[in-house]
Amino acid sequence: MKSKTAELLCLAAALGACSSASDANTGAVETGAAPGSGNAGTAAAAGTGTTKNGASSAGASSAGGGTSTSAGGASAGSGAPPSGGPPSDTTMAGLPCDVSAILKKNCATCHGAAPQFGATFSMTRVADFKAAPAGSTKSIGQRALERIADDQRPMPPPPNARLSAADIATLQNWISAGYQGAACTDTGAAGAGGTSGGGTSAGDPTTETPSDAQCYDMVARASAAGDKFSVPTAPDLYQCFNFKPPWGDKKVQVVSASPIIDNAKVLHHWILYNSASAVSDGSKGSCVGAHPNAAFITGWAPGGQALQLPADVGLRTEGGGFTLELHYNNKQGEGQLDASGARVCVTEKMRPKEAAVHWLGTQNLNKITASGTCKPANTGPVTILSMSPHMHLQGRHMTTIINRKGGGTEMLLDKPFDFQTQISYSAQVEIQPGDTLTTTCTFATPTPFGQGTNQEMCYNFVIAYPAGQLAKTFSILRKYDCTN
Repeated sequence: MKSKTAELLCLAAALGACSSASDANTGAVETGAAPGSGNAGTAAAAGTGTTKNGASSAGASSAGGGTSTSAGGASAGSGAPPSGGPPSDTTMAGLPCDVSAILKKNCATCHGAAPQFGATFSMTRVADFKAAPAGSTKSIGQRALERIADDQRPMPPPPNARLSAADIATLQNWISAGYQGAACTDTGAAGAGGTSGGGTSAGDPTTETPSDAQCYDMVARASAAGDKFSVPTAPDLYQCFNFKPPWGDKKVQVVSASPIIDNAKVLHHWILYNSASAVSDGSKGSCVGAHPNAAFITGWAPGGQALQLPADVGLRTEGGGFTLELHYNNKQGEGQLDASGARVCVTEKMRPKEAAVHWLGTQNLNKITASGTCKPANTGPVTILSMSPHMHLQGRHMTTIINRKGGGTEMLLDKPFDFQTQISYSAQVEIQPGDTLTTTCTFATPTPFGQGTNQEMCYNFVIAYPAGQLAKTFSILRKYDCTN
């Protein structure tokens, strides 16, 4: 089996990295990085398109639902980090060179001189590590070491690689010695055009939108008029925004999607869902993870990559509408404006391989470990392109195993889960007729099934083609369902 995990570049190696400090909510980005290749981060104003030759062209789609950009997407820019958001000032001050190198690689995107993406503290100076969070007797440095060693809620968060034994030893020795060591003279200043927050970035400079595709921005907004959403001062706010299909009733396929990051100081992550049911364009409201009969299309968390489908594959869309769910963590002391979200590129030229989001898992929960086996009705080979595990606050780990018809098993997915850092993983795996897939979820405590975050789910959203082939013959729950 050939599988490639989508790499995340925001490695946060300390307490609450890239998430709120609330232990109760630390679990995986109900949103996470979208599958694909390349690093997001082209500078572009939210709602502003770029023509094929690079000239700026703003314009709201006449079809409504979102803001249209020209075919070809945004032109590549400079100064934006791999995370798809504004660059963080990664300058280290007074730290030993070996410690500085570990932190710059693994922490600085979120914990730079000005924290971003929901992080509440910096990790660039000795004083930062000596400080203790409010209500704690342990320093940030001590808490960081605990999280690095925590197998249930590790830092860096999944799917990022854990720190090497050598890197852990370096941090342990430095912290246990009282943060002593000669200061490094190479402080690693932020790159050209760097900024610690705010601003807007979108697109993916390493991928090109096909010439026959049209791109639309679906971003946080106060109303259908497109004015920015005012984020209240709240540590954890889940806000949903509804969009009717910007392309009207045309039949289209999604070919790519990339993040638009407007206010990195308060944004934690987002997920874009597509529903077969009609939505009220421009409506918004608080949400708690309840998206019945909606498919996970793409998502973003710090370090996330753009979704880029192969040239012969397009993702099927339903005609009802889209819901953009954003998780905010505003501890700035005052309200903040934001217009973050997704740039979705679609084509009316149907690609020969039409994919869809299929559902694996189970609703039979209220136990520590719950499993569901998908017995798809496919009559030919089905190709899996990506997987997006989804649980709620008690979710800790998910596996999906392929049970081959001729005998033997193959591990498709084996990853820890964190509600605050939900991630998609790329794959290139064929499922043959007669094969089954068993998805197993592990929870911190038995919790019944339900839509709210205080209830639980066990779903693996799988993008696969042909659309509908990785599903049961009949399901009363939803299209493309293969749960039990």
